[in-house]
Amino acid sequence: MPKSPYDSPKTKRHFTLTQDAIDHLDNIASEAKLSRSEALERLIRCTPAWEGSTSLSNGAWSLCVDYTAPELPPSFDDYENLSVD
Repeated sequence: MPKSPYDSPKTKRHFTLTQDAIDHLDNIASEAKLSRSEALERLIRCTPAWEGSTSLSNGAWSLCVDYTAPELPPSFDDYENLSVD
């Protein structure tokens, strides 16, 4: 039986994350019923390099949705075009 490329051994790595990022990773892993390590492995492996480099570029980063940020209350502008029938 051929060996899967996903069977390669994992080794410990060290990197730093904000508390918001680690909390969000915990939520993702919990929802998927995976460890943090496996969730991160899968998130990285399913992102093509070109998409990652494009999404993470300084020009695009400011346009990304931050799913760790608390939802902001609606502003007055959100209601400007609201009509009640």
